[in-house]
Amino acid sequence: MELKQLIMERRSISIYENKEVSTELIKELLNVAVWVPNHKMTEPWRFVFVTGESKRKLAEINRQVAKEKAKTTDPVELEKIGETGFQKIMQVPLIVFVINELNPIEKLIEEDYASASCLIQNFSLLAWEEGMSVFWKTGKLTFCEETSELIGVKDNEKVIGLLQVGYPAKKQNPIPRIKATDRITELN
Repeated sequence: MELKQLIMERRSISIYENKEVSTELIKELLNVAVWVPNHKMTEPWRFVFVTGESKRKLAEINRQVAKEKAKTTDPVELEKIGETGFQKIMQVPLIVFVINELNPIEKLIEEDYASASCLIQNFSLLAWEEGMSVFWKTGKLTFCEETSELIGVKDNEKVIGLLQVGYPAKKQNPIPRIKATDRITELN
């Protein structure tokens, strides 16, 4: 697929086929994705793959997060909301956390975040080329203490995102974008 087409066709789809994702393929794609601009070559990232029993534990954490966020106190409704939160994690074939080591130099923390964002975009494009969708999440589940403990986040680290990876079970039409040319100021 041509790069222009790949960029414009890639979608973040969170409904997946019941099809296993090869962790070996994901490792190969990440090895390519890390080739991003990275000031001072800090390469601050590391990755945590969540499957099996760990995914079940993460789903239980999400059950509690969903209940805490609910705008109801009805026990029956809370159980339904909690179960939905649980299933949202269980139905994801593979979850990958991207974690950055925090640089002691403030400026580099921001630059490292930008580099990790580029890495996630590269990974998303590479996965799309392989027929998979990557959905980048940064909600409460991603940053809560229980999740940090489960995935082993250290004091000098920050989660950049939870990536849901799987083969999409639906098609999604693109949302039109404003052309960059409509937002260019030329100074002469």
